[in-house]
This record gives sequence, structure tokens and C-alpha cells, in this order.
Amino acid sequence: MDPLLPYLLLDVLVVTTVVIFMFRRMTFWHPLSAYLLFHLYSFSYRAFKIYGGSPLMYVGIPNAEPVTIDEINRAMLWADIALITFACASRWAHLRFEAKAEVPVVRRVMNPIIARNIAIVCLPLGAFFLYGIKAEILDISVENASAGYAQVMAMWPMGALGLLVFTFGFRWYLTLLIAFFLGVVALQGYHRFMLILPLLFFVALYLQNTRRRWPTLLILVGGVFVMLIFPRLKYIGRAIENGDTQEAAAHFAKSFTFGDKDKEDADSEQFLDQFAGGLTLTDYNDRKFLGSTYIAIITLPIPRAWWKNKPGLADHLAEISISSRNYAGEGRIITYLGESYLNFGYAGLFAIPALMGYLLTAYCLKAAAGPMQRLNRYVYLVFFMALVQTFRDGVLSIFVFTFVHNMPLLFTVILHNIPGFAKKSLDRPAADPLAGVEEEEIAVRQLQ
Repeated sequence: MDPLLPYLLLDVLVVTTVVIFMFRRMTFWHPLSAYLLFHLYSFSYRAFKIYGGSPLMYVGIPNAEPVTIDEINRAMLWADIALITFACASRWAHLRFEAKAEVPVVRRVMNPIIARNIAIVCLPLGAFFLYGIKAEILDISVENASAGYAQVMAMWPMGALGLLVFTFGFRWYLTLLIAFFLGVVALQGYHRFMLILPLLFFVALYLQNTRRRWPTLLILVGGVFVMLIFPRLKYIGRAIENGDTQEAAAHFAKSFTFGDKDKEDADSEQFLDQFAGGLTLTDYNDRKFLGSTYIAIITLPIPRAWWKNKPGLADHLAEISISSRNYAGEGRIITYLGESYLNFGYAGLFAIPALMGYLLTAYCLKAAAGPMQRLNRYVYLVFFMALVQTFRDGVLSIFVFTFVHNMPLLFTVILHNIPGFAKKSLDRPAADPLAGVEEEEIAVRQLQ
């Protein structure tokens, strides 16, 4: 019998049980939905590929130490334990929230004037930097101290548009601007998350606006289309930039073929292998980081040109890498689970999923239970769109992809917390059937 088969069957059982156990409480924007997507793509799908004969990471590469099937089995087991832990913690958050469902909640109301003014500043300024980088007018080399800031500001347009759509709805002119900027970032050849993350935000916002828990058939079809062309977007973008429309069309057509993949595309599916190999590298290193990997977020705003030895977000990978598995040099990841093991050992594989499952679910329930125009609902939606990236890359990503890469969110939170800038509302308890409706709308209904 294939040694992977029992672990593969166990994974199917665990995923099925979690879905059955939690589906009644889940929605598209629920943290557990994002976690299941991460688990299925990163671990389950890859395990099926390996069982079907796909080569393990580093196989056939000279002077490299291939990942073994025993390492894969160990990683699958701990991935399943983490999924169970995350789901149980999420369930606990639901139980605690439901116990307080009769208590009114004070929330901060979104101020449309703040949203409009932030967009007036961030949208044109961000568009300038996006164009400057794409047209190679701006210097974004490592030697340029302002390069990192320019790259961050180039992401402002989507953040500003997300803020406007949340506040004012899907107006036709906002929808056109969104389509335009999504097209630009889809074909710019790098940072493809700039396409996927906003799409997750807009889908979740649309579903909440229309009181739906799950995507419609049209959204699902669109999602499948994006997933098929996503791996080839960088090639299509480069071909268009070079004026080679035939090559761009060829790459587009290749998106819908299921034959051999390029090596870079195959590597993008090896998250399970990277996690498995990362566990072993941590054992080789023989020391735990005890949370020090999270401290790098403090020094992130300082340009590396000013501080050559500035702590990096992936310095821990440089320490555990060896010549036969050079994770740091190859730009590999170990997922947030590998990071948890790196910091706290096996205890981290229980504690971090439990902590994230509880805190993310508790915030989701608090944010999504009230009326739409509330600050914490907007903040949670921005956090939600970064969750899959967070689970894949590490805990710090939830701050990098929200407050750093989406600075209109940071400006919004700061201004709404200045006394007198935004009012507070005592909203109805979550158990109230009208909990998600504005009081003005309730008054109109009563008059009718």
C-alpha cells in the first residue's frame, strides 16, 4: 500500500467532518472558509497530486536533498491537526458570541466625508506611482530609499476604490474604475496578489450587501476562470508589454489546457512540500525562535537603503536554510504552520491555529452582525481578503497586506478614532432579526 494513502484518507475525513460540523455557521467571508481554501489547495490538492505520481520537491535537482514521503506524511498529519484545532477554536468563538447575542453593541459608524477625502488623495496619487513604476519612470531599485514607499503607494488605488465602494455602493463609475485598475494590475507581470485580494474583498462585500452567504453561480464561474488564467497572467502581461499579442494569446489559450506545466507553475503548487521540508530544517537548526520572527514588523517602515542590516521578514529562513535546501535563496515559504513550529515547536502547531481561529472568528462575528455602514465591518473585510495569503506566508502577512499594502485602511481607522470625526451607534443585539438594519430604515418600514 502507498504510505501516503492512510494520511490522504485521514485528510478527506478531517475536511469532511469540519465542513459538516461547521457549515451551518459558515459564510463565504468566514475565517474558516478562507482556512479551508488554504488547506485544500496547499495540502489536500498537493497530496492527491503526489499520490498520483507528481514528483516531490527537489527530486532530480543536483546537490539538493529531495523531500521524502515520510516528511510529507508528517506534514499532512500536522496540517490536519491544525485544521481541527482552528475549527474547534472557531466553534468556541461562535458559542461565546451566541451567549452574548442579547446584548446591544456599540460600533463606530463609517463617515462618508472621511472616505471621500481619503480617496481624493489616495486614488490619483496611487495611480501616478502605479503608472510611474509600470512605465519605468520611477527608480524602484534597492539602493533607492524611497523605492519601497513608491511600491506601496502604487497599491493605493485599489484600496481607495474598495473604501469608496464600501461607503457608497457599487456605483457605475466606481465599477468602471475598478475594472480598469484590476486589468492594469492583472497584466503588470508581478505582485499578482494585487488582483486576487481585491476580488475577494469585492465578492465578500457584494454578498453582504445582497444578504447572501455564498457566491452565486455566475461568481463561481468567474472564480474558476480567474483560477485557470491566474498562473499565466505574468506571461500574458509581459507579452503585452513587449507588443507580442500572438504570444499573449498563446499563453491565454494554454491556461485552459491541463498538460505539462512550466517548472515555475509546478513550484507554485508545492506548499505542502515546502512545509514538510521546513519542519525538517527546523529540526536541523535545533533552536526555537520563541516568537522573534514576529518582531520584524516593527522595523518594516525603515528603508533598507538606510539600514543595510535591517531585520527582514524572512530572516528566519536564512538561518534554517542549508546548501541542499536553500529556502531563503529560492524564495520558498514554510506556511504559517511551519512558522509556528519554528517559533514554539509542537506547542505552536496547537496554540497558533487555536489563537487565530478564535480571534479571527470572534472579530468576524462582531463585525458582520451589525448594519453595513460600520467601521469594523470594513476593517474585517480588508482583513478577510488577506487571510489566505496570511496562512500561506506567515502571521505577519495579515498586517503587511492590510495596514501596509492597503494604507487607505490605516488612514480610515486613524481618522475615525479621532474624537468628533465619527459618531458611535448603539446597535441592536445580534439576536434581533433587525440587527443588520439601520435604525433610519427601520423607522421608514414602520411608517409604511
